[in-house]
Amino acid sequence: MKYFEVTCVRGHCGTKNHKNTITFHFQCRSALEAMNCGKRMPGVKHDRMPLSVKEIGYEEYMEGRKVSAYAGI
Repeated sequence: MKYFEVTCVRGHCGTKNHKNTITFHFQCRSALEAMNCGKRMPGVKHDRMPLSVKEIGYEEYMEGRKVSAYAGI
C-alpha cells in the first residue's frame, strides 16, 4: 500500500468561495483509487476532479491523520 495526500475543492461554501480546499490523507493501492476516495468524501464537490493527488511517506501520512480534515471549517 502507498500513502497519498488528496486536495479537493470544498462544497457548500457559496457561489463566490470556489477557492476553498480541503486535504485528505489516504492509504490506497494507486493514485487513481486515492482520487476516487477523495471525491466520495463528504464536504467536497463530487463532480469536480481533485486539485492534486500526491504520494507521501508514512510519517507525513501519520501526521496528517492526527488532525481532522474538517477542523477549522
